[in-house]
Amino acid sequence: MSFALERRAVLSLGANLGDRLVTIDAAVRAIEAIDGIRVLQRSSAWESPSWHPDGEGLTPDYVNIVLIVGTLMEPIDLLDALQAVEDALGRERAERWGSRTIDIDIVAVGTIERASDRLVLPHPRAHQRQFVLQPWLELDPGAVLPGHGPIAELADYVDGDAWRLP
Repeated sequence: MSFALERRAVLSLGANLGDRLVTIDAAVRAIEAIDGIRVLQRSSAWESPSWHPDGEGLTPDYVNIVLIVGTLMEPIDLLDALQAVEDALGRERAERWGSRTIDIDIVAVGTIERASDRLVLPHPRAHQRQFVLQPWLELDPGAVLPGHGPIAELADYVDGDAWRLP
């Protein structure tokens, strides 16, 4: 496989049900097995309080990681592949802000800025989430979130907590 046309994508994985780290590890293995994706970097695991429109902490805390991957896929095909991984790991989409066995978000794909009914790039709330910014900062301190600026600056000003797990 040629990686000459590969794009760099940032993925955020989170889980707050069951054995969260085991599920995230299974998701990473499943992503690595997808033709057209290769994992380039994986952050440490970070924990953060759950968020719900009615307040924080209404559901169990999340464990999150960030992956930087190289992909030959178009963004919508990448979304389909990642949703298949979620489905295989028991993800249910019953409640928008509900607990999740696994959640995989595409944070950014290169410098693409686009919005459709199914996918908005970059992720519309990534610039507001420490559980995305901190693990991404760990991997690439000079990264820039398209349309929002350097993630190091964003992380300095965003409210919220995320702490690295031992």
